[in-house]
Amino acid sequence: MSAVVALLGPFLIYWLILFVACLAVIEFGQSYLYDESTPSAGLKAALGSAIFAVILTWSRPEYHTMFTANLGKTVVLAVVAFAVFTLVFRFQPWHALPIGLITVLLVSGLGTMGIESFANRNRPLSATVKNPGKPIRHSTTTLPTRTIPVPGPVPTAK
Repeated sequence: MSAVVALLGPFLIYWLILFVACLAVIEFGQSYLYDESTPSAGLKAALGSAIFAVILTWSRPEYHTMFTANLGKTVVLAVVAFAVFTLVFRFQPWHALPIGLITVLLVSGLGTMGIESFANRNRPLSATVKNPGKPIRHSTTTLPTRTIPVPGPVPTAK
């Protein structure tokens, strides 16, 4: 039961974030590029964002590893994004490629940040350093210190 809850929470968060983003992209993109609105855009956005949410729940992309350690999962996500934007959202292929990739790559990292913020509720809100270390950079030579003479009292004219 706990495995289902552990997967259901991230899935729902991804689905909500992706539904809003995909619906906005579908409505604006279809009307701007093709001068018409897509029939049943809400249902198409729900289906497409559910497909994306399943893939994102499986891969959990993060911005710092998306193009390095997890490049294979990012390629799978890009192929799925192209397919969904072409077949489900009914964009032309030359429009689906850039719009789908940009939308999914940006929103997937944002969704993961949202999930991580919900998952780590017991952490402190600000970073605290318990034992500050010595500074990394320091002077290799000791600079001579100069003393500046302090003038005495100023004589007053009588």
